[in-house]
Amino acid sequence: MTRTPRIDPMRLEGPQAELYERYATGTRAAPGSDFSLVTADGQLTGPPAAWMLEARLGLVLERLGQHVRFELTLTPREREIAILLVAEHEDSDFERYAHHRAAVRAGLSLEEIADLAAEAFAPRDAREGTLVHLVRTLLTGESLSDLDWRRTTDALGSTAAFEVVTLVGYYRMMALQLRAFAILPPPSSAPAASTAETVSGNVQNAD
Repeated sequence: MTRTPRIDPMRLEGPQAELYERYATGTRAAPGSDFSLVTADGQLTGPPAAWMLEARLGLVLERLGQHVRFELTLTPREREIAILLVAEHEDSDFERYAHHRAAVRAGLSLEEIADLAAEAFAPRDAREGTLVHLVRTLLTGESLSDLDWRRTTDALGSTAAFEVVTLVGYYRMMALQLRAFAILPPPSSAPAASTAETVSGNVQNAD
């Protein structure tokens, strides 16, 4: 049973048409992008498939997602580490599928991706270790002491600390929507290792 509306892209109007256009064109639809949220038959997938139920709210969420994904001061590597930690905590197959490729492009090795899933990840430096500690603390629901918060802002800065908290909240909401609307990755999606190897090869070929 599908829980999201099937759409005819040619018949969309108003906010629904605008929301669809944001995923069918632009950065997310560019050749070589990490993943597409438009299927081969023109349907939306991922959280935006559910957003079509209330496209005005969906447009707000899209803009937040655009900023969280592409416009933070966090490095791409830091961002993808945080997202994959959320994906593992929420056991979100779709988030794993979507962000393994992005993680490799951001500089994470296959071993590091596997270690994130196994809770055996070794941060590169103190800043990265602080980020991982903050994300895991937020995910477990523990309170951050004043001392922990001071150490966090000393290592990351207040802006980046705020960004991490917001990113974790956003991707947990995405995982909740994916679960509630039973949205799964495409059946043909490759295992993480194979996908990562393909991306690595593409990057090398681009050089």
